[in-house]
Amino acid sequence: MCLLVEGSGLLGGLLSGGRLNRPNGVVQPGVHKDLLVRVRAYGGADGTIQYWPWGSYSGLFDPEVMQRVIIETIESAGVDVLLYSQMTAAVMQGSVAKGIVFHTEGGPGLAQARCLIDASGDGDLAALAGAKFMLGTAREPLQPMTNYFRILNVDLCELARDCLAHRDDLMNFFPDHEVLQTNKDYVLKFFANGFSDRIAKARSDGFDWTVPRDSIVLKAGMLPGEINLNATRFHGNALDPRERTRAAIELRKQAYCIYDFLKKYVGGFKDAVLYDIAPTLGVRETRRISGDYVITQEDVRNAARFDDAIGLSNCPIDIHEPDGNRLIMESVGDGYGIPYRCLLPVGIDSLLVAGRCISADPVAFSSTRNTPACALTAEAAGIAAAIAAKLGVGPRDVPVSDIQSVLKAKGVVLGSGAQDRIPLD
Repeated sequence: MCLLVEGSGLLGGLLSGGRLNRPNGVVQPGVHKDLLVRVRAYGGADGTIQYWPWGSYSGLFDPEVMQRVIIETIESAGVDVLLYSQMTAAVMQGSVAKGIVFHTEGGPGLAQARCLIDASGDGDLAALAGAKFMLGTAREPLQPMTNYFRILNVDLCELARDCLAHRDDLMNFFPDHEVLQTNKDYVLKFFANGFSDRIAKARSDGFDWTVPRDSIVLKAGMLPGEINLNATRFHGNALDPRERTRAAIELRKQAYCIYDFLKKYVGGFKDAVLYDIAPTLGVRETRRISGDYVITQEDVRNAARFDDAIGLSNCPIDIHEPDGNRLIMESVGDGYGIPYRCLLPVGIDSLLVAGRCISADPVAFSSTRNTPACALTAEAAGIAAAIAAKLGVGPRDVPVSDIQSVLKAKGVVLGSGAQDRIPLD
């Protein structure tokens, strides 16, 4: 029996509620790729390998179709689900995690399990269990929060002409070899990052630019004329309820500002309509749980391989400047292995962490926080928890080779051998 306890009313986190529809990296086999295959069957995803200056990536999708598929998958797997359930305490027996206490509209609840997985992003369960964690410093502040939003009825052909006419104002723009014929031709293909000169001009004109960054990112969605925007920014600690609340409000105000800017200063947006703002706040960084191993920037930059690797990640280093307004991107080449030990909180038994809160230093984290890497750690955590429950041991005592065997059978490239490479076909 598997129980999924979710604090919000949405399944899928940033994939669905956060509208995070363009992975920064190649999605390896496993649950995430299976979901994308099912989304593609509904006409809601692109299955090809794409390329940009920071490496290869795959798995573009429509967030609402993804939500549909997640619901279908969970129901077909017989997973018990509790939405709108806020975890309030960890049930501990010494250093062993035994369960959780949570609050619902019907009152408090208790769930106990042989093995628990913290995939909260913020490392909430691990923190409640007493795990040590890393949470920014004055020298290494947290990356800012954001909110994706969507604009419809954009004339993408006109936008492409505008980008070609202002090529020196863009850091990246593709396809940039010609203007395509129709909006449909740009579905899931158009990408532009920049517009700094135009933002500066708007400010000199007296336009009230309230966004603390000097560039914006435009990405074509599934619908002809749909643009997804990653452009808002709020500096703060998402674990502080006041700051998280201010972020939710201010980021919406920034989305309105960016929409007004695009309609006035960028071609193709004259008849555009602001369609929606992601209901799930895009929290980039909070706790990083201290694990049996901390993956480092040297590991990520130098294509490290590990005997206990559970997946090879080629997600680029993606830093939204914590104390400024720049976006810093850096390729990691063929990628690096993620050690299983990063999923094991120091000093805590019967608990695994997966996703954004695994054990990593700040720079390595800027790669491991991306969804393809999060999917790798979640896949491994689920397999490890199942084996641990079957053997009646804690996840730290599960033979890593057993986990790796299951992953390899699924087609996952582990990142344990020097010759490991992610297939790009």
